[in-house]
Amino acid sequence: MKITISSPDGLGDFILRVPMIRALQADGHELQLLLRRPAADLAKEVFPALERLEIAADPYHAETRCKKNPFLKEQLAIEKFRPDLYVASLFALNFFDEVWFEHDQWKVPVAGFSTSDAFWPSGTIADPVTLAEVFRINVQVPVALPELEKNRLLGSAILGRDLPHESPRLEPGEEALAMAREILQRHGLREGEYWIACVGSRSGIVMKDWGGENWRAFFADVIPRGKRPVVFLGNPKEWESIERIRNANFPSINLASDPPPIPVSLALASLSCGYVGRDSGVMHLVAATDRPVLATFGGGHWGRFLPGARAVAVTYSVPCRGCDFACAFDRPYCIRDIGLPLMVRAWQRLPSVGRNVEIFEEESLPDVEFSIAGVPGGFAFRKKLGIRKMESAGRGSIFERIFPRKE
Repeated sequence: MKITISSPDGLGDFILRVPMIRALQADGHELQLLLRRPAADLAKEVFPALERLEIAADPYHAETRCKKNPFLKEQLAIEKFRPDLYVASLFALNFFDEVWFEHDQWKVPVAGFSTSDAFWPSGTIADPVTLAEVFRINVQVPVALPELEKNRLLGSAILGRDLPHESPRLEPGEEALAMAREILQRHGLREGEYWIACVGSRSGIVMKDWGGENWRAFFADVIPRGKRPVVFLGNPKEWESIERIRNANFPSINLASDPPPIPVSLALASLSCGYVGRDSGVMHLVAATDRPVLATFGGGHWGRFLPGARAVAVTYSVPCRGCDFACAFDRPYCIRDIGLPLMVRAWQRLPSVGRNVEIFEEESLPDVEFSIAGVPGGFAFRKKLGIRKMESAGRGSIFERIFPRKE
């Protein structure tokens, strides 16, 4: 069977689909992958034999919706491939999938997800619940189910048998390894004796950012004890914030000003002793090389994007988790209120972590009360500090986009 797999989302989203893709490939199916960068760059490295096509336009960007035929090249490529099945992307779908459904008029059968939970859609114009009702293979999942398990269930439904629980595993090519070793030699680093970190600040990731001062204090506390340097990776826009973190007294290098290509980053990950940082694509990259991971998680997609194994996840417990990063408050408590002592304890646990994901959770302080005032309809928040009272239910527009459970 010829199968087109839509994956126009982030690097981590694609990595969590790797076991499903490998299972379909091993079963003898001919696959076509549709991806955006940087996932497209990684797919070229790890799936060189598969047909791949880079999606040029961002399906989540407002400008894309204003273009005439924004995905015409991709649609023609799918038609030329002549798939027997189209595998849609995330359970909530996106504009790329929706445009293809409209173009194809549902002639190609679709496999994808649906849910009975209330959720924030990823970017379709039509109701994604209604779209999912037309899927030939429709796998119903809870929103909070980890994406790795969602994809395992989807692969099982396509193949008609229960797939094993497997974590993503990636290996860099020889060329990427050679380039990574050149970087290490240039900076006087040894294989297996440095940590990969992704902790920089920039717009768009506020609800994943523990904060520069927190990271600076953390690294200054733990790194001199092991004397293993930190290799900072990230977006060039994060370079300056990383430099401020590096001012603390611990050994490190900052590669964010000129980031290595994704295959080289994968190679650096495979030669490292592990990862410390936020929930990110780099985190999934390191986890897929079977290195231990310590990561902070905000509440926006809590539980969905955990690594497959050998990880310690640190989070702050708030009942408004699952907000899809549409924070109603003036401060993302779910990430910023993680305490340094908890992070240090998680770090101390990391060398002993097994094949599972262990969760270190900070409980809400007694003097902080959160309450959810209905879904849909928004959030109301009260922080009892004797200073002020803030009601946020007025930010209704984003919350009105929640699609409620169908009875």
